[in-house]
Amino acid sequence: MTQAFTKTEHGRNAIDRADDGERIDEAFEALLAADDHNAFRQVHGVGSNSKYVFTGERCSGWAGDYVEEQYTVAGNLLAGPGVLEAVGEAYQSADGDMAESLVSALEAGVAAGGDDRGEMSAAILVHAPDPEFYHNLRVDLSETPVADLRTLLGEAREAKARIRAETDDLFEDYPEELLDFGIKY
Repeated sequence: MTQAFTKTEHGRNAIDRADDGERIDEAFEALLAADDHNAFRQVHGVGSNSKYVFTGERCSGWAGDYVEEQYTVAGNLLAGPGVLEAVGEAYQSADGDMAESLVSALEAGVAAGGDDRGEMSAAILVHAPDPEFYHNLRVDLSETPVADLRTLLGEAREAKARIRAETDDLFEDYPEELLDFGIKY
């Protein structure tokens, strides 16, 4: 995850490097070491064998991060540290898959005071071995983006079930490999 004055290549490059066997902490450290503007960046992530958080000293507003056993939490321009605590607790106690856990965490963050500027957008992106189209959802320019994201997640799950029910019979004579269209993010 890359935040604050974001440089999205850091996220993509860290994932690529982790996919190639590099530890996520080493990947992010190398990327940030080569970034002349790392003081403005905030990155965090969990790999299969390491975790990493970094909050540059020039991030805007209240900014912070912390690491737990199975997750990291970071934010900037927040109402305060209680937002991160609420996000972490909600993520850890959520039932369901990663998408569900992430939306629950965002809801808790909003309830704890959220972004100092108010709500504007919300998104989830899950990097998974078996991607689903509901792993990449976003809501922009909304007065209630996290609530809208919750609705969108439910609608996406319903659409997946409906499409599967409507098309299973159509494809039963085809090998599964033909039906993997390589759609990711």
